[in-house]
Amino acid sequence: MRFRRSRVSAVLGASLLGTTVLPDLSARELSEPVSRLRNPGFEKLTGGFPACWTRLSNGRSRGAVRSVSEGRRGGRAVEVRTTGHVRGLVAVVQKPDCAIKVRPGGRYDLELSYKSTSGKASVALFRQKAGGRWARWHTFPFLPGSKKYRKASVRTPAVPEGTTAIRFAVGLRGKGTLVTDDHEIRPVRGRARCSGPECTRGHWTVRDFGRGGVRAVHSVLLHNGKVLLIAGSGNSVKRFKRGRFVTKVYDPKRNRFTNVPTPYDMFCAGHVQLPDGRVLVVSGTAAYAKNEEGRTTTGWTGSKKSYVFDPGTERYTKVDDLNDGHWYPSATALGNGDVYSVGGYSATLADDGANKVSTVAERFSWREGRWLDRDEVAQPGINWSTYPSLILAGNGRLFYTGTSVFGHPVNADGSFRGPGFLDPDTGGWRALGGGGGLRSPKARDMSASVLLPPAQDQRVMVAGGKNFSATGKYAIRQTDIIDLKKGMDARYQAGPNLPRGRVNMGGVEAGRQKFVPQPAKAGKTYVSAVILPDGTVFETGGSQRVRLEHVHEASILDPRGRKPSRMKWKRVAADPVSRTYHNTALLLPDGRVLAVGSNPGNAGPDGDSYFDTRISLYNPPYLYKDGGARPRITSVPKGWSYGSRPVITTDAAITGAALVRPAAVTHSSDPNQRLVRLPVSPLGGGRYRLAMDRRPAMAPPGWYMLFVTTKGGVPSPARWVHVS
Repeated sequence: MRFRRSRVSAVLGASLLGTTVLPDLSARELSEPVSRLRNPGFEKLTGGFPACWTRLSNGRSRGAVRSVSEGRRGGRAVEVRTTGHVRGLVAVVQKPDCAIKVRPGGRYDLELSYKSTSGKASVALFRQKAGGRWARWHTFPFLPGSKKYRKASVRTPAVPEGTTAIRFAVGLRGKGTLVTDDHEIRPVRGRARCSGPECTRGHWTVRDFGRGGVRAVHSVLLHNGKVLLIAGSGNSVKRFKRGRFVTKVYDPKRNRFTNVPTPYDMFCAGHVQLPDGRVLVVSGTAAYAKNEEGRTTTGWTGSKKSYVFDPGTERYTKVDDLNDGHWYPSATALGNGDVYSVGGYSATLADDGANKVSTVAERFSWREGRWLDRDEVAQPGINWSTYPSLILAGNGRLFYTGTSVFGHPVNADGSFRGPGFLDPDTGGWRALGGGGGLRSPKARDMSASVLLPPAQDQRVMVAGGKNFSATGKYAIRQTDIIDLKKGMDARYQAGPNLPRGRVNMGGVEAGRQKFVPQPAKAGKTYVSAVILPDGTVFETGGSQRVRLEHVHEASILDPRGRKPSRMKWKRVAADPVSRTYHNTALLLPDGRVLAVGSNPGNAGPDGDSYFDTRISLYNPPYLYKDGGARPRITSVPKGWSYGSRPVITTDAAITGAALVRPAAVTHSSDPNQRLVRLPVSPLGGGRYRLAMDRRPAMAPPGWYMLFVTTKGGVPSPARWVHVS
């Protein structure tokens, strides 16, 4: 990552810390360090190691740091070699007595040269507080690997009050080798412009846990920043028979799993966050399908069980049973905190042993903490197939997008059921005329449905999908977008096609992988769509036809203020891991995207269902803007109410703010995903008044990530707020 400087002076008067008002100084006066970087090229040695520098190793990591004679200009450099890593950093770091003296409120550009065999090169900052104590301050996004020396530049956040000096470390957060040389630090001079490939395409890193990973069929972001990963039996009849049911909580910051006792098989359940942040798990697997003599003797059977997961205790607690079994059910949060659930294979089997879809509508009462009895819920009596996408609209009704999984909702006469509106209180259903204009409606299995940001625009996009009943057919590239504000007159309009990528045709093992260009007519199914904090949508993962034809492609769409015909996908870096059936992706509070899961076949090395347990982390391009410096929210009210006008403070000038609901995703489906725009009014001194939407159906009660963004589109790390 390298930044060219423009001649435009940076205006730092708006980059204040909290409510402290700094003197009216120029950028030069505000940022000028008292001391300069000493021994920046490592040429001067003391005891065989560069003077003013020392070795750093923290966390669970092993490695060596040494002086080498392969500097960028033929002189000395420092090599960091990491041989074992779970978490932490192996690096070269300045000694405390050689730290850089800085001014509070100032920002500084650090430039360096490096080459590395790893894509996990890391630059970290430390600051000295009053009294002399050192504390970790800031870590920048990973820098990509490079066989040859390349330059990189990063820009510090505004120096916090009480800081007297800073130090920086350059090293690795993963196995590999890094060589670094020629460092320089100077006050901010104008605007930093990123020019490396990561600046426009982003950058992926992969964490491999071997046998210690998890078959992540379900991924739920918790309001403590951790991720609930549910496998259940993990699509393995062997594990089901043994009662081997798995749930793990993953901590992205510490790169660590915690095992959670799992009371029943939650494989292919539904899930949603309740208003208090606990996770309601709906149904799961009561029995695997059985086949004898060419016929199905027992179909997939949905469980009636339901549990609540508490992020505080990391334990499940049982709630009352559902009225029917629902294998592959929906789970949509309503404006009053209730959860509405339909669809999925029931516990009652058809006479011929085939799967039977439940027509029972279920409703979890948030006020009463239980599933209502069947006669307490208005029953529409609809065959919803499996994982129907029902998105809560601003008027309180549920919009069926026309997407589902491995089948389609049907009418009483067996005819195809297209998009329409359902009233969860009365059970009333109204179908959009002409199928709502959705193109290729029978090819929308395993497509992604998403409420485009901001939620106030009430536009829904359906992306990709496949008709699994048509053997040999490719998945489609089409996206379609509908404006729900038009009510019963709403119709889908053609959006931009998904870009083509490279297809791994060779299987799951590295030695067998064979990449070929994707055919023009081929698209993606099993696709994941993630709303990003800057108001864009990121899509990743998927296959073009069957599970083993993995499409390596990812792109970002900016829908804001654009007609569907004028929207365009911007191609970005693709996940190095092939992500197919049972893959998920979600936004983390730090602005990265976590991608996990892939179930490309039912025959693994031990005869068990094969599952990829690696975790990929994506740094979107916005993390590299402005030298990696980001605004930060320094204070925020905890409890928010509808129509309120909370005041926050930031350490940099902002122009936008939004609430993002944490993801609860499986099988390309998260009907509750949304970004709610918050109008911003500056009050001066780093203070801003936000305006919360008055409609509970626009932002159902619960925990949300609050992001703020700069004029350049750089989002802050999130602060959690509770809406009630």
